[in-house]
Amino acid sequence: MWMRVKMIVLFVCLLLLLSTVGSARDLVLTISPEMELLAGVLSQTTWIERRGPEGSGNEYYRALYEFFTPYRDHQAVKLAQGLTDRGFTYDAPPAFIVHLGPLPELELAHEYSAYLIKRAGNRDRLEEFRLALKDLAAESRFLDFYTAWQPYLADIVAECSIDFNPQAVRVWLEEFFGWQGSEFHLILAPAMFPGGGYGATVTTAEGEMIAYQITREWGISATMPQFQTGRSLEQLTIHELGHSFVNPSLEAHPHRVRKLKPLLYRVREEMRSQAYGDIGSFLNEQVLRAAEVLAAKDLYGVAEAKATLQYNEARGFYLTQFVVEQLEYYRSNREQYPTFRDYAPYLFARLEHYQRQNCSLWEKLWGLWPW
Repeated sequence: MWMRVKMIVLFVCLLLLLSTVGSARDLVLTISPEMELLAGVLSQTTWIERRGPEGSGNEYYRALYEFFTPYRDHQAVKLAQGLTDRGFTYDAPPAFIVHLGPLPELELAHEYSAYLIKRAGNRDRLEEFRLALKDLAAESRFLDFYTAWQPYLADIVAECSIDFNPQAVRVWLEEFFGWQGSEFHLILAPAMFPGGGYGATVTTAEGEMIAYQITREWGISATMPQFQTGRSLEQLTIHELGHSFVNPSLEAHPHRVRKLKPLLYRVREEMRSQAYGDIGSFLNEQVLRAAEVLAAKDLYGVAEAKATLQYNEARGFYLTQFVVEQLEYYRSNREQYPTFRDYAPYLFARLEHYQRQNCSLWEKLWGLWPW
């Protein structure tokens, strides 16, 4: 009898445990020790001169910076500087980190993407950097530092979770683009600046997609790190995780991407200043910003959609309204285009038509130049 009662109790406890464990596809805010290791190393390089905070930064960043200062001559910092010098900046370092497993082993969990290898120059540089980071973490006892700050960081995550509805964002993305990611991760980066984020996608050995959003701190606080919250964080999440849907769909047609280079000419300087200086990254960003307009309308109403459209056009994304119209056509013809991947060839055809009708002869000639 007693054994039977124990079995029932254990069964009930198991059900309760399972009810509290989120699906891998849930969007959960976290702060990653591996990302913080990277941030600490980058703080010792010239990365921080362009991507640093105003003033001395928040109190956690100052502690992280001071913690790694004695290791400025470590191989990990030297390699990080070399990668920074060759343009391995913006989204590339965080995307590198999400390919790795947890500390202290920091194993290569997912093979590096062709994009990362191209940004670094070759695969060996990435592996050398990974092993140096692992060595630095062990030598500095970084996990002890991180553990000491963990309650403080947990408070930041709790604060950012207020009025944030990540599941509504996930559902919108999956329904709009027509397929699902196997996992979604939202990583807060309290020692990366300024506000905004990076999107990164990992493809597993089984061909499944894992989508990441890395959200940067505003860079203006001298006390506790501050992030976007509520609706603002939801809209940022649509943008950054949206890259995991948009980019593969467009990049599957490299020849058609190159043919649209004349569209970049009139905003080439604005795009270069925002790190979208090639036609591929410009198109990814332009299509995604049009999708943001539709998401804003669906989730927040017409006024928010109009504000989103105006903001993106003011940032140089002059095709936003045109692409919105194409995406509305996609959405009203889902029987013909079950997923955005299926629709991408038609979207390219519409952009090619726009280019023929609206680009000058000089823009078209510039598009043929091999740079």
